[in-house]
Amino acid sequence: MGIQNLTFKIIVSLIAGYIFGSIPNAVIIAKLKKVDIRNIGSGNPGAGNVAREIGKFWGILVFILDAIKAIIPMLIADKVFHLNAFRIGITGLSAVIGHCYSIFLRFKGGKGAASSGGVMIYLFPKFSIIAILAFFLLQKIPRTLKTFLPIFLIALGLWIWLYWDSMPLFVPFVLIFLTLGILLNIDLIKELIKGGNK
Repeated sequence: MGIQNLTFKIIVSLIAGYIFGSIPNAVIIAKLKKVDIRNIGSGNPGAGNVAREIGKFWGILVFILDAIKAIIPMLIADKVFHLNAFRIGITGLSAVIGHCYSIFLRFKGGKGAASSGGVMIYLFPKFSIIAILAFFLLQKIPRTLKTFLPIFLIALGLWIWLYWDSMPLFVPFVLIFLTLGILLNIDLIKELIKGGNK
C-alpha cells in the first residue's frame, strides 16, 4: 500500500508539473499586446524573445511567470506529498518539458530557460540569483561559443562550489537536468558552434 501511495504521489506530481509547465505565458502576455510572439523575432514563445520584441518589462514578467509555473508543482510534491529532493527535482523537470512541448501549443513551446530557472530557484536558492543574471546577460551579448561558454562554465563552477557538500545527493538529478538541457537546446548549441567557427 505504501509503494502504491508513493507511486500515486509521483504520478500526480509529474502530471501537475507537465500541465503547469504547458501554460504558454509568453503567448498569453504577447496576445494582451495584440502580438503573436511565435511570428516575430526568433519565433520562440519564451521570456527572451518577449523581452527583445515587446519590451523588457514584459520579458521579465514572462520570466517570473514561467519560473512560478515550475515552482508550484514542486511545492505540491514537497509540501503536500513530502517527496524527496530527487523526486521534487524530477517534478520540476516535467514542468520544463511541459514548457518545451506544451499541450496547449500542439506540443511545441519555448526553450525552457525560465522554467529551468524556477527549478534552480527551488532546489538551489543560493545559486538562483547567479543563474538569473547569467540568463539576462546572455540576452545582451552575441550568441557565440566564445561568449556563451565562459559564462556557462563560471556559473557551473559556482553552482558546484555553493552546493559541494550536498552535490552527491543531486548528482543523478544534475545529470538528467544537463542532458535534458542539451536535448532541448540542440539547435542553439549548433548555432553557438557555428558562431564559434566563424
